[in-house]
Order: sequence, then C-alpha cells, then structure tokens
Amino acid sequence: MPKLPNLAGMFARGAPLWPPRFTHLRAKLTVLYAGLFVAILFVILSAVYAAVARNAERIVRDELAASGQVFDRIWTLRARELESGANVLARDFGFRAAVATQDAATIQSALDNLRARLGIDAAFVVGLDGRVLTASSRSRARPSDAVLRAIAGQDTASGVFVMAGAPYQAVAAPILTPMLSGWVVFAVRLDQAEMKALEQLSAIPLQPVVLVRGADGGWKANTWAASTAELEAVSAFLDAPKSRRQASVTRIGPAVAVIQPLAAIAQDRVVLLLRYPLARALEPYGWLLGALLLLAVLGVGVIAAGSWALARNVTRPLLALRDAAARLERGETVQVEAAGTDEIGALERSFNAMAQGIAERERALKLSTEKAEAANRAKSDFLSNMSHEIRTPLNGILGMAQIMAREPADAAHGQRLAVIRESGEALLKILNGILEISKADTATLEARDFDLGALVRAACAADAQAAGAKRLSFDIAVAAESQGRWRGDARRLSQVLSNLVSNAVKFTPAGGVTVAVDHDGGRVRFRIADTGVGIPARWIEEVFEAFSQVDASATRAAGGMGLGLSVARDMAALMGGKVSVASEEGRGSVFTLEVPLEKLPGAAPAAPDADPLADLEPDGEAAPLRVLAAEDNKTNQLILTSLLEPFGVDLTLAENGREAAEMFAAGAFDLVLMDIQMPEMTGVEATLAIRQGEAERGAAPTPIVAVTANVMAEQVAEYLAAGMSGVVAKPIEAEKLFAAIESALDGAAQAAAAGAVQAA
Repeated sequence: MPKLPNLAGMFARGAPLWPPRFTHLRAKLTVLYAGLFVAILFVILSAVYAAVARNAERIVRDELAASGQVFDRIWTLRARELESGANVLARDFGFRAAVATQDAATIQSALDNLRARLGIDAAFVVGLDGRVLTASSRSRARPSDAVLRAIAGQDTASGVFVMAGAPYQAVAAPILTPMLSGWVVFAVRLDQAEMKALEQLSAIPLQPVVLVRGADGGWKANTWAASTAELEAVSAFLDAPKSRRQASVTRIGPAVAVIQPLAAIAQDRVVLLLRYPLARALEPYGWLLGALLLLAVLGVGVIAAGSWALARNVTRPLLALRDAAARLERGETVQVEAAGTDEIGALERSFNAMAQGIAERERALKLSTEKAEAANRAKSDFLSNMSHEIRTPLNGILGMAQIMAREPADAAHGQRLAVIRESGEALLKILNGILEISKADTATLEARDFDLGALVRAACAADAQAAGAKRLSFDIAVAAESQGRWRGDARRLSQVLSNLVSNAVKFTPAGGVTVAVDHDGGRVRFRIADTGVGIPARWIEEVFEAFSQVDASATRAAGGMGLGLSVARDMAALMGGKVSVASEEGRGSVFTLEVPLEKLPGAAPAAPDADPLADLEPDGEAAPLRVLAAEDNKTNQLILTSLLEPFGVDLTLAENGREAAEMFAAGAFDLVLMDIQMPEMTGVEATLAIRQGEAERGAAPTPIVAVTANVMAEQVAEYLAAGMSGVVAKPIEAEKLFAAIESALDGAAQAAAAGAVQAA
C-alpha cells in the first residue's frame, strides 16, 4: 500500500496561488464549487490524517520507550557477561603466570579459546605501559592510544570505544600477579548484525544505530546510517546539561526517535538512536484515505455534471444576454428569445422591453439632436448675417465720422460728430457683447506677451474720458512688482476690464472710480472700486446673468442691455479666473477680477506703440503705396478712399472677388484689402486664386488683409488658413486699419529678406 503524503507539509510549503480571472460564469461557479468541495475534503482528510498520525505516533512512542528499556537490559546483561568472562580469565592462575612470564603463546591460546567460547568479537591484554601485549580478534585493528590510556588509567573500565570505525562494547578487568600486571579486555562489536538482533526484539521494526562523537566534536562511527537532522538532534542532546540529558522519545523530521546515552571508555560521547518512520506506522490506514480520495473523484464528477446543467440553464442564456447587450451598445436593434418561465426568462423579457425603449429613445434623441444642430446652424448663420448687416451701416457711420473729424469745423459741428461717433461705438459695443455671449462655448484662448500697465491704461482710456465728462475722479494704480511683461489672452483680459470699468463708471453718479492691480504668484488681481449706487444683497448673484438688470429705472438712466458683467464672468472663466463682487447699497461696489497669467522674468516694460499713421505720411521721394481694395459696397468704397488717399496711397477699387483676382493678375500691387462677403467670388476664394497665381509665377506672396464684418473666431481662422496676412473688423477704425497695413508690409519685407539670405 502506498505511503500517505504529508498533506499539511505540502500545503504549508506550497507557493500562494492567486485566483485566475474567468470570463464565464460557468467557469467561475465550477471553480467555486470545486474549490469548496476540495476545501471541505481537505479539512476532512486533514482531520483524519491528524487523528491517525496522532494515534500512530502515540503507539510508536510507547513501543520505542519499551524498546529502550529492552536495550538497557540487554546492555546490562552483556556488560555483566563480558565482565564475568574477563574476571574469570584475569583470575586464572595459569593465565596470570603466563602474563607474569610474558608467555605470549599461552596468553594467545587462552584469549582465542575464551573468545570463541563466549562468542565475543575481540579480546586484548593491555600492559601497564598502555600497549596491547596480545590480541585475539577477527581483524587486525587495535584500539586507539586514547582508549588504551583510558584502560590503563583506571582499575576497571566498561563502556564503548571505536576501533577501525566501528563501535564496540567492552569491559576491562585487572590482572594481578599478585601485583597489577595489566588488563584483559573483552569487546563485542555493535555492528548491523547486533542492531538487527535488537530490532527483532522490538514489537515494531525500529531502526537502531550507535553514534560516537569524539572530544573534538567530530563523528567517529556509523554516520552513514543517520541523517543530517538526526545528527543535529543528537548533537543538541549531547550538548545539553546533564540534568536534561535523559533518554526520551522525540520527533526528528518524519520519524519518532529515542536518544539513549551510553558509557564510553575514552572521552568520546556515545548514544544509541532508536527511530521509526511515521509513514510506516500510517500504512495500515491507507485504505481509509484511498476511499476518501475515491469519494473526492466522484464528487468532482458530480460537480462536472452540475456545471453542464448550469451552463445549459443559466450561463448560456446569460451569454446570449451579454452578446445582445454588446450589439445594443453598438446601436443595433436586438431581441433575445425568452423561452423560460423562471428568473432568467423574466430577465430576458425585461431586456427585450429595455432594448425596445432604448431604440425608441435613441430615435427621439437623434431627431432632437438633428433639430438642435439645425437650430445651432441657423443661430450661427443669423449671427453672422446680423453682424455683417449691422457692421456695414455702422462702418458708414463711424467711418464718415472719422473722416469728417479730420476736416476743420466749428465747436457745434465737432460736438455733433462726437455724438455720432459715440453713439455708433455704443451700438458696436452692444453688438460685440451679443456675439461674445453667443460664441462663449466655442471660444479658445489666444495667448501673447503684453505690458500689464499699458494694457490696463488702454482698456480704461475710453471710460476714463467718460468719467471725466461726469466729473468723477478716475485713478489707476498698478503695483510696482506687477509692472512689466506678462503672457496671457490680452484681448479678452482687456475686454473684461473694459466691461467692469464701464459698469462702474455707468452706475457712479458722484465720487469716483479706482482701478488697483497687484498679483500673488501667478494670479493677477484687478480691483475696480466705485462710489456708486451699490447692489442690494439679494441681487449679488443675479447681476452676472445675461440681460439681468437690478433696477429698470437706473438702467434706463445709465443705459446698457445687461450684458457687460455676464460677458466679463464668462471670459474670466475661459481664462481660468473668476469675477467676484462686494457691494453695499448706496455706498458703492468693489468688483475683483482674478486671472492666472505668466510673468516674464527680467522683461522691461514695452515701449509705447509707434503711431501707425506716421509711416503712411506722404513722402515726396518714395513711390506711393499701391493698394488693391476689393469692396462691393459703395459706402465702404468711399470710406476706404477717404481714409487712404490723404496719405498718398495709390488705391484701386474692385467691385467683387473675381474682378479683384483678375486685376491683381494684370497689375502690380503692394497690398490687397479684401472684403469677404462679395458677389461672384468671395474674398476667401479670391485670395486662394491670387495665391495660386503667385505660386505658378514663382512670385513672393503679396500681403492680403481681410476687411470684413464677419469676424467670428472660426471665420478669422478660415481667412488666415487661406493665406491672408491679417484681419480688420468693420466698422473700420483708422488706427487699426493702418496698424494692420503696417504689420502686413513689415511681415512681407522680413519674409523677402529671409528668402534673399537663403538664396545667397
């Protein structure tokens, strides 16, 4: 019958097993049930094994203890037998006479006869000098000098000594003639045959061995018959104090053992090791464990059958539901077959109802999305057309106002022009606010470097004049450490500041407005404080809502549509900042704008912008600037002519995009001013045609500046992608127009210089 493995040891030494990830419920449940079954079986086997092992070990311990007592008796009887034989020979008159006369033949004959009669393995006569005088043994080996000295050093000696690597039990008796003449030594070899005889006396087939350790700690005999663990256990036993060095049953590895100390003639340490493997004791119980294992195999078969039934009735319908859900996620119309009446069938019917509801909602959502997209396109088209249609007449109003402002006029005439210009600019500001609200969700940041102090002063310039007209004080304070160059969206920051400052000036009838700027790390803080009417506490949050007004009467008195603060809040959020307000009704308000900006270290304040009009002053020695302007509106043509001709510009007008492309191909121009929305060919199409002709001729690109009322972000991006150099929004402001012309001409000159360097 096979030996039972050490199950507890196997599980204790095994590496930890992480549960794998299963993708199927059937596999998960099968593994779960099988694991549970194996765990229960393991507990049962462990309990049975522990009980059997405990009982077997108890029996073995009892038998080993009894065997140890038997060996003690055998050892004592053998020692007495050897002692009796040695004394008989030592006291024999003839033997003593032979020793006294050193009759070697007689001594040898006596030793041989008595050794054969007693059945001992070796007999020696040791002289007073510690040398072997005569020997009778089966081999020519002799005891070591240490053993002989130990025999000669005492009257009688009894114990174990090692000769030729084998242990011997020996007794030494003194030879008196009548004086002490030597010792006769009888010895029995403790070899395998002797141990086999001892094993036969035991009720269990134990494994005895005699181990001898020298004074130097080295093993002298039978080390091949003991394992390393057994030698270590024996060493620990020998090194223990004498009070604890008693024969007892102990566990050494897979065996139960008794370590019994024996007397030694020399300084050696001798023990008898009796051991018995527990596996042999458990062999009679193998049938029981085999039956349990057979039951385990049958249990696994039952689990396999249950798994098949589970797959048919549970996991297959669930897999079908999973596949249907995957197809449903991809947008397919799916239904599963609901055949059962149990919980799985109810789940399948619920899934079909859910899939049908999802399909209906998706159809409704798709229809709503199409309607929303159509409405959004309609809104964008409306805003674009509204911007164009409103900016075109505004261009005529503001353009003519700028042109007429250059002509000499009396005070009344100048005042009327100022009213026209201010009214047009107010209308343009309202239009810009509406456009900003409409495109806030698609706006993107446009970071560039700028001087913070200059930006604040420029943003507040118009409102500072308005404050002066109302006899209000207006102060700007930029902290010294905040001066210098920063990086961020300067255009939006300027617009937010302008809206906040304009709101403060608008609702401050007396006192003044203060703009303070400082920063903390990378966050710049703008505080706009006024001494105006203030905001009631219940309106603090509503003032940032679009078209929201605190007091209709105050709004009518101050003007505005309620868009300024809403635009400021949305733009601040776009830049990663925020706008907050603290106000007390009747005493004023403090609006705080915080935005993250990047400080440019070591950068000096920007130099004041050069006057763009200076470069366009007529120069009698230089050739006039040749400009082609594509513009279909007569009013806009008149405005462009009136703005540019006083500066010596050679202006050529084209009625539409096609005419502009043909005129550019036939003539030579330094700059093109291109309207966008024109008949026959748009400004973008005309630009593409001009760029294609330049590429075919190998000519350098001529600067093209868009002059249009369509200036939404996506439209500007389209112009630049088509090859335009810049954009000027209508209504045209002379300064911005001249600045764009100068920038485009400078860019073209730099590109030409770079090309010349590469060609050289």
